[in-house]
Amino acid sequence: MPVTTKPLLRNGHKIVDNVTVKQRVERVFFAEVYALSDGSFLYLFSKLKPESVAHRSGRHNLITVSLAGENYPAVIVPTHSREQLATITEDLTTLRGLDSVAGMRDLKNLLIRDVINPLLNPEKYQKFKLSIPNGLLLYGPPGCGKTFIVKKLAEELRYHLFEMNPSSVGTPYVHGAVGNIAKVFDMARRESPAIILIDEIEGLIPKREELGAHADIKKEEINEFLLQLNNAGADKILVIGATNRPHMIDTAILRSGRMDKRIFVPPPDFEAREEMFCLCLNGRPYSTAIDFKKLAAMTENYVGSDLELIVTEAARDAVTHDRPEIDETTLIRAIEKVTPSLMQNEIDMYSAFADMERW
Repeated sequence: MPVTTKPLLRNGHKIVDNVTVKQRVERVFFAEVYALSDGSFLYLFSKLKPESVAHRSGRHNLITVSLAGENYPAVIVPTHSREQLATITEDLTTLRGLDSVAGMRDLKNLLIRDVINPLLNPEKYQKFKLSIPNGLLLYGPPGCGKTFIVKKLAEELRYHLFEMNPSSVGTPYVHGAVGNIAKVFDMARRESPAIILIDEIEGLIPKREELGAHADIKKEEINEFLLQLNNAGADKILVIGATNRPHMIDTAILRSGRMDKRIFVPPPDFEAREEMFCLCLNGRPYSTAIDFKKLAAMTENYVGSDLELIVTEAARDAVTHDRPEIDETTLIRAIEKVTPSLMQNEIDMYSAFADMERW
């Protein structure tokens, strides 16, 4: 069916330096597709506001086109297809991957720089003899979202995710756990690129010098895991360990080429706490006069589960006293009652681990 609507951009309209609109190719729902003078294509989203764009992590060449006082988000692509347009539209309108992690800007930037970019652009990094991540260790206090972040990282990379923990590979049969470890890696190879997440990795790879009874069997399991880990990167498998007790992990796993990249997942930062209060209150009646920045400033070193408890206690207080909504005063009273799960000595312990010499 021929397009009957008038194009938003005229032929010859300048997009970027030395690149202009050649002609409109088609209009698909709320996007217009233009051929550009350099052979590339422009997707112009006529019903999407630049400030509402969800996906900003660099996957697309996103620009803003100004026209008659209006700003439109647009993406420049080398080739055009309906399938590609649908994928990009979903990226721009749906919170996914790291974009759906509240706050934690420094952590997300670190993951983008040291993990995502090398994995998505391996040739660029290999040219400068920069290594591609083979394994990562995420460590930090409980309740800070390590598992959630790994799931969102898999979503960002569009990798399959396989989860493993000591209980899932454990078996009453001698040598059975060794076979179970190998099975998980075999499944990941069949579905690669993939991420294998090992939660509570200190239980799977404890320090060998501290093993007691059945030490030989446990050492077999550790050796099997290290063998699988050594070859994982070549098979497009990223292995991520998560732990609250990094000092209990066998040091062999932290050597070069294994899980030599350590990433501290701290308690929610100011921005994250502010967003988490909003999320926890969502669906409950609450005052529009609440100063979320004030609440965030009062809850330094509180983890996500602490913030959920604060909002729950405030809601319970509102019901008990027959209030129509949760207000700021009620939330402040709840903050004063809830002790943060994380103590200063724990923060010091994680800082000490970060400063340890690499093996």
